[in-house]
Amino acid sequence: MKPKTVVVSLPVADLDRSLRFYRDGLGLSTNAVDESGILFELPNLSLFLIERKEYATYTDRAGVAPPDAAVPGACVISCAIGSKAEVDDVLARAVAAGGAVPKPAGAYDGSYMGYFTDTDGHLWELVSNAQTQSAAPPE
Repeated sequence: MKPKTVVVSLPVADLDRSLRFYRDGLGLSTNAVDESGILFELPNLSLFLIERKEYATYTDRAGVAPPDAAVPGACVISCAIGSKAEVDDVLARAVAAGGAVPKPAGAYDGSYMGYFTDTDGHLWELVSNAQTQSAAPPE
């Protein structure tokens, strides 16, 4: 399999609140906002926010029982980040936008890692190490 696009669909309780968190708080841009959801196009990923009640229509269409879309942390979204400073900056921005940082960023397994949850409890992992730092554009 060689997907051209990867989309992560996250069930959310309130599309407006989630739009403010991701667009205004984290600075992600979108031009796809409608009643079905919000699409954020990131460099190697598309993030689609969909209301929890609408989420079941997607799993029904696929013929599988929907997971409990209200359970926080049902998935982890991991991102390679270019520097420790950027990890810390994103964590601060997430908190300022209404998210939470369950524990301070720190060194784990040779990387600098930080975690935050969005306003619906989805867990994000930010990783900076020698490999991601060397691939980062100059600041």
